[in-house]
Amino acid sequence: MYIRDDEADIRFFCDEKEYGDGESWATYAGGALVAAGSKTRPGGMGKQKAQGGPATRGDVTLTIQNSDTMVGQHGTLESRIGKGNARAVITYLDDEGNTIPQAQFIVTGKLKEASLPGQNYDSPNVGFYTVVIDSDEVAS
Repeated sequence: MYIRDDEADIRFFCDEKEYGDGESWATYAGGALVAAGSKTRPGGMGKQKAQGGPATRGDVTLTIQNSDTMVGQHGTLESRIGKGNARAVITYLDDEGNTIPQAQFIVTGKLKEASLPGQNYDSPNVGFYTVVIDSDEVAS
């Protein structure tokens, strides 16, 4: 079974409190685990050999439609930047919207950014509130 981009329930927590408007966050991006590998080439024009290296998990970015709820939560989130314990929980759903057993991905770290969207008087588009998590290496 393949999982479409829209088949996920995304939740965000900071210091164990859930933030958002009660619905799933709109997008989740990042969080890939990447090794800071090194390579060497033996003398005599030998073939390159990968040596591996320590891994690091990239930042995770979450967005949700901006609303009066998010504007109301912004001050608290902004006060926790750099020190708040953040957690993103992504629960994958089937095509009926039901939770797929054992299909969940959790990333923890520190709250790195919380930002309101820009405004444009000439645009009818909905703005998106953004949070960024400075991720721990190990995901749950």
